[in-house]
Amino acid sequence: MIENYRLDTIRNKTRGKKVLDVGCVDHRSANEQGEEWLHRVIREQAAELVGLDFEADEVRKLIERGYNIVHGDAEVKDLGQTFDVVVAGELIEHLENPGRFLRNMRKHLVPGGELILTTPNPFYPKRLAEILLGRHAQVNPQHVSWFCPQTLKAMMARTGFVDIEITPFNNSQRMRGAVEALSRFRPWFATNLLACARNPG
Repeated sequence: MIENYRLDTIRNKTRGKKVLDVGCVDHRSANEQGEEWLHRVIREQAAELVGLDFEADEVRKLIERGYNIVHGDAEVKDLGQTFDVVVAGELIEHLENPGRFLRNMRKHLVPGGELILTTPNPFYPKRLAEILLGRHAQVNPQHVSWFCPQTLKAMMARTGFVDIEITPFNNSQRMRGAVEALSRFRPWFATNLLACARNPG
């Protein structure tokens, strides 16, 4: 599966919904570049959209451009409202306390509401090869944790989510030749994971 799977899934699940986009500031947001900025993708589909991010300067700039974004720590921030869908794209690996974050997101979901999150896959062959060869895997210096499918599902279940589904997908910008073929044959070798889970009720 390629990157379009991620965007298509999020489009479909946020269409006509009240949505919270957590960690909405990323390296593409400063100039609102193209269709790849996830917050823009969601904004085109959602009935109502609120963003939440820790980067105060970027939040201020985006507010000035008309975006409804709140500055705060996703692990503890109380927005005083609930949402049909919470989206957290490539965020959980940045957080000091992922369990606290997941519990806080449950508080912001209506009963039966859905959490959608994506994160890099530690089983991606290029990362494994670098480790086996004694090299330092190329990792974003702001990442502080890895989640494989099993640990991600366990963490989500432990924090009260149900109907948890985790799907591997490939970020097409990173895929090349033999590695892409391998991930198609063994999906769990894909570059990223997409998790969907429901708040009970």
